Amino acid sequence: MAEIQNMISILPWHPTRRWGTRQLSSINKIVIHQELGEADVEAVNNYHIKPNHISSRGCPHLCYHYAIRKNGEIIQANELSSITWHCKGQNTEAVGIMAVGNFNGPGYDMGTSEPTKEQIKSFDFLVDYLIKSLNLTNQDVYGHYHFGKPACPGHTLQKYVEKKRENLEKVDTKVTKSVKEVQKRLNQLGLGAGAEDGIHGIKTLAAIRRFQAVEGLQVDGIVGPKTWSRLLALTN
Repeated sequence: MAEIQNMISILPWHPTRRWGTRQLSSINKIVIHQELGEADVEAVNNYHIKPNHISSRGCPHLCYHYAIRKNGEIIQANELSSITWHCKGQNTEAVGIMAVGNFNGPGYDMGTSEPTKEQIKSFDFLVDYLIKSLNLTNQDVYGHYHFGKPACPGHTLQKYVEKKRENLEKVDTKVTKSVKEVQKRLNQLGLGAGAEDGIHGIKTLAAIRRFQAVEGLQVDGIVGPKTWSRLLALTN
C-alpha cells in the first residue's frame, strides 16, 4: 500500500512568505496536475520559491499540497489547511496534486514521458484517501483542464480523471449524468461538444461554457446541478 511522506518542513520555504489558511470544511474539490517538465519535486519547489511565472516575488512553498514521483512515492508538501496557488479561482477550496513528468495533452504535443503505473496506483490511493477523509465524492475530482489549462494533466491522466468521475451524482430528476450524456445533449443543441467519447476535452469544455453563457449560468465549465438541470430541460 502506498504511503505519504511528509516533507512540509524538509522542502525549503521562501524566506518570508507563507500561505493563507482555511478550515478543512471549506475544501470541496481535488484538482490533478502534471509538472509539464522532467524535474523532480525538489527542483519544482526551488523554482516556486524564487521569482517565477506564478509570482514575481516567489511563492511560499511548492504550490501543490501533494506531488507524486515517477516511482509512485507520494510527497506531502503543504498542510491541507494551506491555501496554495495551484489553480486560479479554485485555491481557497481545492486540494492540488501534481504528477512529476511532462505528458502530452490537448494542444500540447511536446511531452517527453507518460505517467508511470506506479504514479497511477498512487493517484488511486491518494485520491481515495482524500475523498474519504474530506467527505468528498468522485464527482469532486477534477483535472486542471476543467479550469482553463487544457494540457494539464495530459491525455492519460485526463482519462483517469474522467473514469474516476463516472461515479456521478444524481440530481432531482433522478437522471444520472455522464460526460458522454452531456456531450450528446450539447451536440443536440448544436453547441459542438465534439466526439461523444466521455472525455472532458477542449471542445466539450468550450461547449459547456457557451451553454452556460447563453443560459445565464455561472460560466465555469463545470456541469453542476444547475447546469445539468437546465441542459436536461432543453433536450428532453
